Amino acid sequence: MRPSFIRLCAVTLSFTGSLVFLGFCLVFLSGCTASGPKYLNLSYSTAHPVKDRQQSVGLSRFNDKRLDTTKGHIGHRQLWGDKQEIYAVTGQDLSAAMTRVFRTFLEQRGFSVVLLPPWPLTAEGVSRMPHKFARVLAADINRFGCRAVKTGVTTQMTLIIDLTFYLGTPDKGRLSTIPVVLTLERTELVFSRKKLETFINDAIEEIFVKAFPSL
Repeated sequence: MRPSFIRLCAVTLSFTGSLVFLGFCLVFLSGCTASGPKYLNLSYSTAHPVKDRQQSVGLSRFNDKRLDTTKGHIGHRQLWGDKQEIYAVTGQDLSAAMTRVFRTFLEQRGFSVVLLPPWPLTAEGVSRMPHKFARVLAADINRFGCRAVKTGVTTQMTLIIDLTFYLGTPDKGRLSTIPVVLTLERTELVFSRKKLETFINDAIEEIFVKAFPSL
């Protein structure tokens, strides 16, 4: 056997071994998890130029109607066997976080937002609200969660957000109900808390725009 052929075989085996070792490291590292939940910061970052805030809207705190989870839980990643990484919203209160993000969404579109206590979600309830508000808004969180499953070296993420918005016009005593459901899937080769956070924040922006396309 010629020396050049032997050297080529050695290099090939070395390269193949490096790939196998790298793959093993990725699997091992992605399978490791620290105890306790990992926290995600929900936010709205898209900036819109606002020249003058002329309309005032009232916003009530989002109502978390989920029954099968804690108020801060927003997802988990299934690892090997029965191991899981648990993800929660910073502050452990999804209602507060979604209210804050939606307020930013409205302010970025030129509205002056005033936080309101809960109000009756009926036409009569809307008519009793101060007419200084161009609109009053509330929302229910029906479902909100991301399930990520590790498959080999990749992670498959499935996110479901199910919200019901209530949009009232006080001077007309009119109430509109706007249900919006969004289901998204994404596959990541290298999974991280930051990638999950970005995935969820992008989905929140999409669902706000879908519910209020004219804002």
